[in-house]
Amino acid sequence: MAREDGLLSRTLANLAWLLAGKGVGAVLSLIYLGLAVRTLKSQGFGQFTLVFGTAQAIAAVVSFQTWQIVIRYGVNHIATRDTGALARLAGFCIGLDVGSAVAGCFIAWGGVALLGPLLGWPEGLSHAALAFCFVMLLSVRSTAVGLLRLHDRFGVGAMADAVTPVARFIGALAAVLWDRTVTGFLLAWAIADIITAIAYWVCVAKVMPGALPVAQLRQGWRAPVENPGIWRFAWLTNLNSIIGTGCNNMVVIVVGLATGAADAGHYRLAYQLSQALVRVSEMFSRAVLPELARAHASQALDSIRMLLRKSTGLALGATLALALALAAFGRPVLHLVAGHDYLAAFPLLVALGIAASLDLIGVSFEPALLATGHAGQALKVRLVRTFILFAALGLLMPRIGIKGAAWSMLISSAVGLALSGLAVWRAIAKKKPARPQ
Repeated sequence: MAREDGLLSRTLANLAWLLAGKGVGAVLSLIYLGLAVRTLKSQGFGQFTLVFGTAQAIAAVVSFQTWQIVIRYGVNHIATRDTGALARLAGFCIGLDVGSAVAGCFIAWGGVALLGPLLGWPEGLSHAALAFCFVMLLSVRSTAVGLLRLHDRFGVGAMADAVTPVARFIGALAAVLWDRTVTGFLLAWAIADIITAIAYWVCVAKVMPGALPVAQLRQGWRAPVENPGIWRFAWLTNLNSIIGTGCNNMVVIVVGLATGAADAGHYRLAYQLSQALVRVSEMFSRAVLPELARAHASQALDSIRMLLRKSTGLALGATLALALALAAFGRPVLHLVAGHDYLAAFPLLVALGIAASLDLIGVSFEPALLATGHAGQALKVRLVRTFILFAALGLLMPRIGIKGAAWSMLISSAVGLALSGLAVWRAIAKKKPARPQ
């Protein structure tokens, strides 16, 4: 029992560090989001939203989520104190990050050329959009995130992560003062991404001085031999990224193509505010994955079950509190951030907030599947919920417009919660952990 309580306490301690970093960011994000909305107005903010959504969608398509790979396979090297194998694993993941970023740049080139005319972007905005995509893709830091979490340095990671909202806030102020255009805000966001990537790698150098020698990093090609199943796991995490984060951002593009930039801005604003719930979910997921991976590496099945039970119970309580907060403060916050003109987005915020609450309930389900070698099951769940999402979009948007997009997200989240819960019960509650995939 002491071991199991230790797993939960470490998870909560990790979550506390993540929340500390995100707490400042949450407040600042409301401010810089409000500055962007009020400065760019409806059409301009819609264009900014579509550029940002396009860049995020492309990044998700090429991302291998290498932080998950580092944790999934790095725990074994930490346990055996094989620093050379860990360095080679890091080199392999850095290679994936850089290679996928370069591939993403080519996709961005074609994507912007295709979407620009369809979305009505002038030539100058298309060039700015392409440059913004390049910066977002090349500011690689996923491997650095994984290395810090693998070593339980969530506090250090939280400080690095806090660089993004601080830099965006300063950049938004600069844009308001000197360049009140979509390009000005894109420049601010791009600089923030560059600074954040630098901050993460500086933190890794401080936490692991000399632990990642260049000679070992260059031998990252040996990692697939030393970590059986790593390529399959990498491709599964890539597909998860595509049909998870990628498709969520594609919804914004679909709204823009179907109803125009202004509606895309309304949807994005509601989605962004609802992410206050999703961020808690994502943070808990990132905090619980290392502990689940360690428990699986030591074949502590009872500890995994306990951690799932307690984390799900905590998530249910947090969901109720956050849902009540949305009902009480959603409209005032929307008015405070964007003004009276955006109050029409409140029904979208409610639907997207409920969807985020459902995601929060199942916060530990996907990490449990990934950590115990059932990444394929996690992928199947995401495939089904993505199919449901786009099927619902096709049925609802022609009938109820932009509200159909929000309701489609809600339906997708409900299906995803049910399926992921069933997958975890089958994989963990009834059976022994599978071998790593």
